Amino acid sequence: MSIQDNKQLVQDYMANFGRSDIDGLLAMMTDDFTWTIVGKPHLSPFVGTKSKVEIAELWHGLYEALDGPLTMSVTGMIAEGDQVATEVVSDGRTHDGKLYANAYHFVITLRDGHLAAVREYTDLAHATEIFG
Repeated sequence: MSIQDNKQLVQDYMANFGRSDIDGLLAMMTDDFTWTIVGKPHLSPFVGTKSKVEIAELWHGLYEALDGPLTMSVTGMIAEGDQVATEVVSDGRTHDGKLYANAYHFVITLRDGHLAAVREYTDLAHATEIFG
């Protein structure tokens, strides 16, 4: 795939979050997909490397806590080879009215038109504050 194709794939992937389309997100991943949230495991339950199944479970819990979609807006993106680095901001609200508005940097590795791996850098203190 071209660099433009890779960037478009990542844009499409982020759009699925706003549609609460977990099945669509999973369909865009390789079978051996991994998602790594960078941080200190003793400070946040979200940190570590998750399989495709584990990240799906995490997202189901996330969407159960939200009152509506989680919009993921891409604010910057660069790509080289099979990797896309993107900056994203989220916007969502929990059932008890808390605003989840986080900022992320994702390094995404693509393979054969699918996402093979994601490394996520985010404000874990904010995530823990909102979701516990």
